[in-house]
Amino acid sequence: MTDNRSTDREFVRGEMQPWTDYSGGRAPASGSVLAALLADLLPQSKRALVVGPHGSDLIDAVAARSAQTTVLVRSVGDAESLRAVISNTTVTIVAGSLDGLIDSLTEDETYDLVLAADGLDRVMGYDAPQQDWHTRAAALVRAAAAGAMVVVGMQNDFALTELFDSRPSHKRHGDDEWWPLHDDPTRPASPAQLRDALTGLGLETSLLWATVDVAGETHTLVEVDALAATRPGRPAARIAVRAFETAATAVPLLASLAEGVNAAACAGQLGAVTPGWLVVCGPRPPAVHTIYTRGGNTSSVLAADLADNRWKLVTVAGAGSSPAGLSANESPAEVPDTESVERLLLRAAAKEDVPEFRRLAEQLGDWVGKSAAEFGPGAVICLDDTGVDGDTFARGVLARQTAEESDTAELLAAAWHRFADRLTRGHHRHPWPPWMSGADLVRTWLSMSGEEPTDAILDRGRQIAEAVAVVMDAPQVATPSPDLRTQLVDAETARTQAVELAGHVFGLERTLKMRDQQLKVREGRLRSLRSEMSRFRGSRAARLAVVIRKVGVVRDPKRLARAVKRRLPGH
Repeated sequence: MTDNRSTDREFVRGEMQPWTDYSGGRAPASGSVLAALLADLLPQSKRALVVGPHGSDLIDAVAARSAQTTVLVRSVGDAESLRAVISNTTVTIVAGSLDGLIDSLTEDETYDLVLAADGLDRVMGYDAPQQDWHTRAAALVRAAAAGAMVVVGMQNDFALTELFDSRPSHKRHGDDEWWPLHDDPTRPASPAQLRDALTGLGLETSLLWATVDVAGETHTLVEVDALAATRPGRPAARIAVRAFETAATAVPLLASLAEGVNAAACAGQLGAVTPGWLVVCGPRPPAVHTIYTRGGNTSSVLAADLADNRWKLVTVAGAGSSPAGLSANESPAEVPDTESVERLLLRAAAKEDVPEFRRLAEQLGDWVGKSAAEFGPGAVICLDDTGVDGDTFARGVLARQTAEESDTAELLAAAWHRFADRLTRGHHRHPWPPWMSGADLVRTWLSMSGEEPTDAILDRGRQIAEAVAVVMDAPQVATPSPDLRTQLVDAETARTQAVELAGHVFGLERTLKMRDQQLKVREGRLRSLRSEMSRFRGSRAARLAVVIRKVGVVRDPKRLARAVKRRLPGH
């Protein structure tokens, strides 16, 4: 390999052409969330090595803190593209495989910062010797100087997004499976295994985050120990559910992820089922946060730390733009580490504890009314992001405000509309008659909260709820396909309706047969009466009756005269 200070492209053994890791399938490690973490994490260094596909923003961040930076990608085309967008003259772009780069280094040529946030899956060329994960990790460690900071990403084959994905493995992993990376006995499959594997290579793991990414772009980072300690409905679990659902938006699922995430959190295993991990080896930086996640706006990043059973919140990256129908609202400085109001309501509904549900609804209405002045007009209420704070409630992590002024009743209607949507989508039960759904349920709940459920209030609440869903809920693809469990529920519902309709049709057919039999009886009686009438008209008694009627007319001269007169011509 030539001098690292050169700004030209360089090559080592194992380069690939044509190939790209920057388009199609999984994107390179990137995103404002990961950039915010690296801004807090990375130290000043003399020589830095970036291994695998990374976004140009992350490479620039590393180069800003390093005197010399080497970037290794296995594709010649990707190296040329990076060279075109990275103008920093201290950055060297190398095309080739990891083992080719390591073999080209001299014994004393090492790096005091090694970044492989994308992991070690996309560092081998198809002409290079095929190595298992342990061998690739050992090569990475060889490039690190003593006491260096090493940051390594890892995809998790035990992730819920993998287990609930209905596609076969070769379609989930795409072109990466030209060599079976995921069928590797040395590949770590849990946080403990990852720590042990890196410790066995001589590295000291100081930090370990569970990662949730959307097609490669990091959405959320939470320390594994914090995820292991959280429980369903608490802020860390709520953030994880939101991230999981966003990551699986375009994935055909066997079942909804929320239930699986909450079950893992209940067992203290949530950190073991995230889509990946990011481990930091070396000295622990003092300024990093426990959680990094996307905020409610397009590019904002929210960080959080747990202290005294409360999460301290801070915005660490730009504010971004506000979604349509909502305006930015300053997030609270802290939120309690307690269950959400939505979880309490779902539990009361599952137990058919209507008095408890009514108590919570009434308490919610009182809290919204009393806190209107504190939060400002139009502060949106999301029950899944509202926590219990002693004998009252507290706003959650993501705070939003309606662009137009909205009163308490409209905000409560929006909260109940969204709760009804999530109740139906999650196939939860409620203790009300099954035919009561949608607007009828919202009317009932809004009345429990002490507000009059007029049509205007319900319509305005629906508009607010739809705007909030754009921010709070996972984005919907153009043609969303329901997961397998939803399809099975829908099929069972259709089957029940078919049985009920079949019974209704059978009843109607039986009624029609009875009606038809009754009509046949009546028709027989009519025919019998007609025959009797015909026989009666030809009888002597009928003829005698006619004669008697005529004689009766003659016996009345005036009547006869009038009849004759009417028959005369000219009258």
